[in-house]
Amino acid sequence: MKKIFSITILTALIVISCGAPKGLTQVKGPFEGSSYQGSRRFFRATGSGESRDAETAKSKALLLAKQRLASFVQTQINQVAENYSAERQISENLGDFSTRFQQITREVLSQTIVNISIIGDKTYKNKNGNFISYIALEAKKKVVYEKLKELSLVRKNLTPADKNAISNMIENAINEAEKND
Repeated sequence: MKKIFSITILTALIVISCGAPKGLTQVKGPFEGSSYQGSRRFFRATGSGESRDAETAKSKALLLAKQRLASFVQTQINQVAENYSAERQISENLGDFSTRFQQITREVLSQTIVNISIIGDKTYKNKNGNFISYIALEAKKKVVYEKLKELSLVRKNLTPADKNAISNMIENAINEAEKND
């Protein structure tokens, strides 16, 4: 028992004494912290890009931020759908319902991604002459969910039961998003 205790203490001392790898410095971007993370009411994402041209750096940052935002939205909407399906136990044609809902979600992402706000935009020039651009984006969850609901109600390949299920699911998600943070 004393031998195990001694080995544990020795291992801990070795790990502590090593610390961070030499020559590395922790770097923080300008848009870090809770103000730039998703919340109950907003989807948020950040991106960065580097180029010799300032506009190209900004375009790269914007593209990366939009891709991350779309990924967050997709993940959240899929979670909402899974939770709703589990709660309501939509047993008839569950596979078909999921497939149809996923198609609508992809449409919403391609259309809703334009309804975003830039909440931060900074560009720097490094010592090599390259521009590094950082962008932070946000989208209101309520707006995204309402667009999803709107698209689902006009879809012809959805049954009335699917439309009703999606409408109820989205109303629950909107109510959750509108609660205080």
